[in-house]
Amino acid sequence: MSEQSTVLKLGLEVGLQEAQEIDGQSRICNWLYNHLVEKGSQLKQEFLKSGNKESAMTLYSKRGLRNLLPSIKAENPFLKVVHSSPLKNTALRVTSAIQDYQKSRKGKRKGKQTGWPQFRSWKKGWFSLLYDEPNKGFKVKGQQLILSLGMGIDRKQRSVKLGIPDAGLLKGQTIRNLRIVCELGKYYAIFTIEKLLPKTKPISKVIALDPNHKNLAYGVDTDRKGIEIAAPKWLKIYDKRLDELKSKKDRCNKKAKKVSALNEKEEPTGKEYYLPSRKWKKRDNALKKALRKRREQTKTFMFTTAHALFKEYDCVAIGDYTPNGNGDNSIMRRAMNNRSVIGRFKETLSWVAAKSGKTFLEFDEKGTTRTCNCCHYVEPEGIPLEVRQWQCPICQAIHIRDENAGINGLRRVLRDLSKKNKGEYPSIVSGSDLSFVQKRWAWSVLPSGVLVIPRGQDGGFNHSSKKLKRGHDSPRSKVDYLTNLSQV
Repeated sequence: MSEQSTVLKLGLEVGLQEAQEIDGQSRICNWLYNHLVEKGSQLKQEFLKSGNKESAMTLYSKRGLRNLLPSIKAENPFLKVVHSSPLKNTALRVTSAIQDYQKSRKGKRKGKQTGWPQFRSWKKGWFSLLYDEPNKGFKVKGQQLILSLGMGIDRKQRSVKLGIPDAGLLKGQTIRNLRIVCELGKYYAIFTIEKLLPKTKPISKVIALDPNHKNLAYGVDTDRKGIEIAAPKWLKIYDKRLDELKSKKDRCNKKAKKVSALNEKEEPTGKEYYLPSRKWKKRDNALKKALRKRREQTKTFMFTTAHALFKEYDCVAIGDYTPNGNGDNSIMRRAMNNRSVIGRFKETLSWVAAKSGKTFLEFDEKGTTRTCNCCHYVEPEGIPLEVRQWQCPICQAIHIRDENAGINGLRRVLRDLSKKNKGEYPSIVSGSDLSFVQKRWAWSVLPSGVLVIPRGQDGGFNHSSKKLKRGHDSPRSKVDYLTNLSQV
């Protein structure tokens, strides 16, 4: 068995006083982050003007900014009320952002270009507290999580106790670190633990999934079965409900009462801020509750689907397509951005595969839709989105759009498996004549499980297909067709 680090996210029971304490810790870390970003900008300008190597070493070395913490604490004593681990990791977080910026400038970082780290607003995002060493700064005792705070100016040991209803899941686990987060008004403890993973099992049944937006994915397996997995349609209802809640919240008067800010000694500081109205807080809580519910239902949907697939198959492969929100209109773009779970579904499949000893793959799906799976003719102009069935002009085979892409994807997966394992799966490759699918099923994922509905078991088509219009067709001979088919 192999050992791998994984995370365990547990909800916390936090009272009003405890919430104020850890919110204060988060605010101070957020202040330190912005202070170090400003300090980093000063060091950068100093290095550009004078070429001071000490400034460059402080700015670009791994622990340069972290080593400034003692002097910053001396200038700002309120930092001492926070444990050293979150403060240290706040500095490392700024350093990591600066290093990402440097790598992005030099073209050594994948993805979009990253800019210089910016100031962050605590109101827009709760700053997480990271305790990166085992049992240093935190302790799990029974169903309680005890967080150590800083000693403060008076040098008195402080701590806060938070409830963990599901603390039994940590029994017998090796905890590496802990991160405290707040998402949509609810607090969570994210533990990184060491988990033993089972050995990878041999592959006998394979399914290839073609992800898209009409459904979550269409899969074709080595038993000549086609499976259409329905997309989570209820996300559209959630979007409508969230729009209603946001509209009601925006119509409320948020700045209802002006109050004076107080320091630790309950003395006025001269600063003032506004408290929101009761109606605004009520509608804000309703919005957060709806967002949490949508997130949890989406998570349940993805894990239910992944477990059902790996219960049936030894290898699940999915195309490398990921939506980027480039739709034809604003409605389509919003649906692609808000309701598509393809990217998160791939992460879920990867984790479930590792946990169950199965295999997860991602294959290159370029050209799978417009390539005929019988004669391998490639439609040069592609297949329009509105065309769900089409007929090949060469071999006259009728294809369901998603099913044809799934068949081509499965062939690529089997080919890649054969190369990777040096011909270990030749019988599967040669014995899978997938020019047609014999059985079709529709999967509808419900909270209670997966509902399987038969579709077109005889493999026939009951509706007409569409012939694509072309300016020229050059039919091939039967010999060419059989030659290309034998090369699959």
